[in-house]
Amino acid sequence: MKTIEYQNRKYTLLGDIHASTFLMYLVDESNPEDYKQIFQKISHQNQVCMIVVAIHDWQGELSPWSAPAIFGKHDFAGNASVLLSELESFWDWFQCEHQIESDQLYLCGYSLAGLFALWASYQTNLFKKVAAVSPSVWYMSFVDYLEQHPIYTNAVYLSLGDKESNAKNKVMATVGTCFESVIKTLQKHNIHLMYEYNPGNHFQDVELRMTKGIQSLLLTSGKEEES
Repeated sequence: MKTIEYQNRKYTLLGDIHASTFLMYLVDESNPEDYKQIFQKISHQNQVCMIVVAIHDWQGELSPWSAPAIFGKHDFAGNASVLLSELESFWDWFQCEHQIESDQLYLCGYSLAGLFALWASYQTNLFKKVAAVSPSVWYMSFVDYLEQHPIYTNAVYLSLGDKESNAKNKVMATVGTCFESVIKTLQKHNIHLMYEYNPGNHFQDVELRMTKGIQSLLLTSGKEEES
């Protein structure tokens, strides 16, 4: 494991930097998921280098546009485009610094990071595949945005807890309906779409859900649709 600080952001590398596949995993720097355990599980049968990206401001950096807070007083700042530019800059530098020839860069995240991963696939073709696990697709105007724009990735994995729609927050409780709308929208594109429902609420089995999502990306080669 190696940590690189680039433009005031920490990137933790796990695995061989000369692997054929690279996976950017967005985590909250103040409360990261157990990415080491996830990497151990996915690396047994796959040659992959995981790049763990530390997110400083979860609601600010991962939100695609500004929106009012749905709980508390912390509004969504809408700085996703800034973060995406940083990730693009890091990848350019990383490829040059380590003479990386592979273009197989994937992006994955949980919750609001899953929303960012899905949004990023509509901004750039940098990420060949994305995994949006329990993504915050309830986000204001997000479903409408996807319906009105083209996607640039080759494969998308989505998952949602089957009890997430039971959230007490009225906005978050729309996640199930929004999730179904996102699936219908993605089915219109010529991409490989994978989606599934996991048991439990939003905070249940995060490590397991992320592992399943990443493994699905690593096993995907075609573009046919499946559910």
